[in-house]
Amino acid sequence: MNLLDLVRDPLFRSVLMVIWLLPCAIQDRRTRRVSNWLTVPLFIVAWPLALLTGHFALTFAVFVGVYVATKLEPRAGAADGKLMVGLAAFAPLALGIGAVLEMAVFAVLRWRKQRGGSIPGAFWLYLGALSAAIVLFTVYLVPRPT
Repeated sequence: MNLLDLVRDPLFRSVLMVIWLLPCAIQDRRTRRVSNWLTVPLFIVAWPLALLTGHFALTFAVFVGVYVATKLEPRAGAADGKLMVGLAAFAPLALGIGAVLEMAVFAVLRWRKQRGGSIPGAFWLYLGALSAAIVLFTVYLVPRPT
């Protein structure tokens, strides 16, 4: 398997996101902030990778969505937005699972009438990446008919 095949492999990219997001999740759980040195490189690498993997439209749509969200809600985390753009390019399944987890947390907070609180978004994105990697690994274990 050459480098290009490896980069195009969804399981490899999902595992890479699990490794990348772990320190982000830990830092976000502890301080409710994620350092730029963890988010900016992922954001920058996301764009050429999105072109390579065919996820450019999704990556751009996520970028526009998080940009609008941060303009409408100034408390929205810029780090979470950069991580979401990175996930759109690297591991769309992880982004989907992580976004659903975050929405569920927000729904529970609203249901409990807890407004204005912040959640560690990187933690939920990490859980999404971990879940996606487990799902993809399980799919890889299923034998393919020959």
